[in-house]
Amino acid sequence: MRLLILGCGDIGTRVGEALSQTGWHITAARRNVAKLPAIFERHSVDLTDPASFEALTLVRPDYVLVTPTPQGYDPAGYQSGFLAVAETLAQQHWLTGVRRVIWISSTRVYRQSQGGWVDEYSPLNTQEPQSAAIVAAEAAVRRGAMTTVIRPSGIYGDPDGMLMRRVLSGVAAAPAASYGNRIHREDLARLITHCLLRDANAEAVPPTLIASDSDHTPTHEIERWLAVQMGVSLREETSNARNRANRRCRNDRLAQLGFEFRFPTWRDGYTAMLSAREALSPH
Repeated sequence: MRLLILGCGDIGTRVGEALSQTGWHITAARRNVAKLPAIFERHSVDLTDPASFEALTLVRPDYVLVTPTPQGYDPAGYQSGFLAVAETLAQQHWLTGVRRVIWISSTRVYRQSQGGWVDEYSPLNTQEPQSAAIVAAEAAVRRGAMTTVIRPSGIYGDPDGMLMRRVLSGVAAAPAASYGNRIHREDLARLITHCLLRDANAEAVPPTLIASDSDHTPTHEIERWLAVQMGVSLREETSNARNRANRRCRNDRLAQLGFEFRFPTWRDGYTAMLSAREALSPH
């Protein structure tokens, strides 16, 4: 099988490396090809520049994985990073030969913000411009090819990620009752790989999946737990300007697909991260 990964960053690289070990041919595209593994066929492509897609004319993939990112956090950044990319992809003539596109979206698309549950069929938020751009991008890519949209919640797992940096800096969010949802980057890559292998084996893959672990702990509680583990004293922000989603994401469908989490809760994931940091620290 031949897989084309567009916008190949950390998640895409993990998927490509896993599938290359099973004999898949991996083609990866991003602006800076020097950051891609040498085992991949590499192409320099700017997903926001339709002309640069010409470099992919002869790739002829069986599957396409797209990991779009906003070009900025304002509405224009989401229009450019999600909707424009989806529309350009849908116009590629070679897309008609693709068996399935895996499009990585976000649970930001959900309207629920009062602590209720959401699943793959829950109402979407088309009132907020950023969310509306993501929703429109999902629809655009579906018009171009058979597609599975995977909507991850907050992706973590980077030892130098935002939450870890905040805790180490001694800054904590003010206490809040908002539910949180997240998935370890390793589990997200494993889920994508799982879906691609299922489809290649003629097993059912649904059109939409929520990618979120089995825990809904508010972020401020995780920050305080991490601070204790790392021996850091925290001071609370005087105001919490960050817009926190307040919903609980169901992941029942993942179990129905036979997927098992390596890190089913944030405590599992962060414990592994702290152990890795300890192993690397000088003694």
